[in-house]
Amino acid sequence: MSYATVDELRAYLPQVRDDVTTDALLANVLERANAIVNDALGFEFTAHGATATTRDIECQHDRRWLELPAHKAGSVTEVESISSRGSTYEALSTESDWLEEADGRLYRGAGWGAGTWYRVEALWGYGSAPATIIEVEIEIAVNIWRGRDASSWQSDVGADGQGAVGFNRALTWAQRSIIDGVRARVLGVVHA
Repeated sequence: MSYATVDELRAYLPQVRDDVTTDALLANVLERANAIVNDALGFEFTAHGATATTRDIECQHDRRWLELPAHKAGSVTEVESISSRGSTYEALSTESDWLEEADGRLYRGAGWGAGTWYRVEALWGYGSAPATIIEVEIEIAVNIWRGRDASSWQSDVGADGQGAVGFNRALTWAQRSIIDGVRARVLGVVHA
């Protein structure tokens, strides 16, 4: 699902007809732009749910911080160690001596055991896309849409006579810079 709405895209394309057929085309273009953005990000933003859910996480290293998948900051409500995970003898033991750091890791003075599984309850996911990512998605969608008018799409023969649409997937330097900055803030890393 795209981060921007058809109405937000329409604000950049005032000359476009306002009808159901055009709305469907614009939604398709937004989905394509969303795929380009997510491909460049390396992950997808999704709004946090209203209810916390559990995930089983294996501690990879013997150290004081347990690395968790992306989740809403401050949303970890419970941590339980799992013994005999997945067997009929599976048992849970509540862990109470931990603290969630600002970066989302769980700190524990006694450390977390390498190879130990923990069941963690939190609001999982990356959250909603920031305004800068929505703007990049709209810019890409506008370029795709205007590419149709400039005949830069090519039609390829497909199954049953259907044509495939091609478009330039290149990001501008500014768009790539915005995506890299958001990725660095969310993941703490920038991929080349």
